Amino acid sequence: MSMMHDIPTLLRSHDLRLTPQRLTVAGLVLSKQAHVTARGVYQQLKDDHPALSMNTVYLTLGQFEACGLLQRFEMNGNAVFDSNTARHDHASCSRCATIIDLPGEEDEPPWIPASLLDWQIQSEQRIWTGLCPACRTDSDSAQLSD
Repeated sequence: MSMMHDIPTLLRSHDLRLTPQRLTVAGLVLSKQAHVTARGVYQQLKDDHPALSMNTVYLTLGQFEACGLLQRFEMNGNAVFDSNTARHDHASCSRCATIIDLPGEEDEPPWIPASLLDWQIQSEQRIWTGLCPACRTDSDSAQLSD
């Protein structure tokens, strides 16, 4: 989804009413690939949309998740909403908090630990953490100056 005018059609196709708040949140999170928190969305929108509440943002993101427009994962105790709903892993920088997608092969079955073979697995997500290239370079530079 890259065009703002596609969002009303997308929301209608999921039987979602076109409220101003829903359109505003959708414009931010569904118009491009994004990893967002409810608080981050609220912070970005509150100045231009003073009637928008934190609760409305959280409920709207939850509706988008329930419709399959977003997927949710936990990172450092926060719910992160991802507009990429294809199967994939994530990498997260422990210094700057950048999150990137690591594409998975659609036809590759997920690896399931032997202890879960009796389970009915509904989803699987892995998050790799470390220093991104920029933070790693900064870290290496700081070590050289010590």
